[in-house]
Amino acid sequence: MRRPSAVHAVQPLPELAPGTVLQHYEELTFPPLAARLARRPPRGPWCGAVALGESGPVGLAVAELPPAGAAQLVSLAVAPAARRRGLGGALVEQVERLAGERGAGILEGAYRTSWRSRRAVEALLASRGWSQPEARLVLARGETATARALVRQAAPELPAEAELFGWGELAGAERRAILGRQAEDPWYPEVLTPFQEEPRLEPAVSVGLRWAGEVAGWLVVHRVAFDTVQYSAFFLRPDLRGRGLGRALLREAVRRRLADPAVRYAILAVDARNQGMLRLVDGPLRPFLPRRSELRVSRKALAG
Repeated sequence: MRRPSAVHAVQPLPELAPGTVLQHYEELTFPPLAARLARRPPRGPWCGAVALGESGPVGLAVAELPPAGAAQLVSLAVAPAARRRGLGGALVEQVERLAGERGAGILEGAYRTSWRSRRAVEALLASRGWSQPEARLVLARGETATARALVRQAAPELPAEAELFGWGELAGAERRAILGRQAEDPWYPEVLTPFQEEPRLEPAVSVGLRWAGEVAGWLVVHRVAFDTVQYSAFFLRPDLRGRGLGRALLREAVRRRLADPAVRYAILAVDARNQGMLRLVDGPLRPFLPRRSELRVSRKALAG
């Protein structure tokens, strides 16, 4: 691998505290780790690698090591002046080694196809022997004007067994039932858990669906910017799909968020494996959510 001549060293950081990152390296994190920490605490210890140039750090890679599951490459950034010299690959190489030495069998990384650095990220991962990226979420984006057009459409008539409710009204017993069932026999993809990043949850906008008194679906909404919300977890029990319930959930969540005039944009995240929901997004909802991107994931098996 070609090494950048202006870099003195790429140094491993076996123990990397979040406070240290924010104090010394925050400008070299992407996606910004300060925003990540504001959403939720780390799920495990961090390790990383830093590249030092003539005037200080010029690159950083950080991995999170949860107690179960794959390690996560949560940030990778190189200063513009130090790019195109193989430095990103050198940083990832160090993180792969550190994560493997600390017991991780898999290192996983995610990125969005809307990022300007997308092609550089894909080329770097391919050069390091990572897997072909797979789409995990399809992200559809729309604006307030199109959202109002959706709400003006007639509300679908719900079966007697169905009840829409504000997610903020979820009872503690219902929460325990959802999590208990998931632990015994997973019934929804973990990426669509309704309990993700709860500090950013918009309870007045998020909507749930009860079927015969049991929670069977949800559309959980997060604030991702002052003027933008993300419909992050859109799930409906498989046996209830094809009855118009998914569209009813979306319409109700959109109706609720229109009450906030500050929100101009909305992003809908859909599991890339949910063909029924994708047909809905690419069909009847296309005029309301015209812009598309994907959250893609690549991974690599590590040597211990």
